Amino acid sequence: MSVAGAENKELPPTMKCILASSHGTDINSLISMSEDHPQPTRNEGEILIQVQACALAPGDVRVLSGHCDYFQEPPEGFPYIPGGDVSGVVVEADAQSRFKKGDIVMAMFELPRPLHGLAEFVSVKENLVEMAPKNASPVESAALTSSALSAYLAVKKFVKPGYRILVLGGSGGVGTFFIQLAKKEGASFVATTSTEKDLLLSLGADKVINYKEVNWWEDQELLAAEPFDLIVDLAIGYEAWVHANKSHMLKTRKSGGLFLAFASDEPL
Repeated sequence: MSVAGAENKELPPTMKCILASSHGTDINSLISMSEDHPQPTRNEGEILIQVQACALAPGDVRVLSGHCDYFQEPPEGFPYIPGGDVSGVVVEADAQSRFKKGDIVMAMFELPRPLHGLAEFVSVKENLVEMAPKNASPVESAALTSSALSAYLAVKKFVKPGYRILVLGGSGGVGTFFIQLAKKEGASFVATTSTEKDLLLSLGADKVINYKEVNWWEDQELLAAEPFDLIVDLAIGYEAWVHANKSHMLKTRKSGGLFLAFASDEPL
């Protein structure tokens, strides 16, 4: 297949990539660099991208660890190429595609698992690809794909004007987008836990709690204030839900309180 004069023969037959050899937690023993991995084959309906940046997230850690292998196991087994959210340059697409050779794009991974991103080239279904913002760097564009989308969908569904919100782990990809979007949606107060105080205040957070110095569920200012309408857990898991209930920092469900968990591997 070709597009805009680009032919597969222009590409070298092999590429550099990162390979994961097995499940585990010791990343240094699990991953290695390959200098001669076969180039991906682009199928109809896909965009072949020369990768400029790849963003990693907790989902990549889960796949590598094997904690969710029932539905996130690499379908082709090991070794596999980790990473899923990328930005880069279009090398090849279908003739009728809205993308053409040379376009600067960003692409998210196909659910349910991030794969194939930590490589020189990746082939992605066109519906997962979008033009990168003109004022964003490759690294910024790669970080937008899943993190910004997750934050946007959560804000649109769960945040209402006037809400008081606590974001646990606000300085990561989803958190930094969520804080900005929640304030834009009309949240009246957004507190967050992080060691990145200056960053999060600059993004609109009203209060930043250094979790290394203070347990958020014991913060006197928060305990004395109205309970939160929404607590968003991006970092902790089951214990966060327990502390939210015991401290009464979250409104009851009957009163409209909601605990939104992105982080838990344990059943609530």
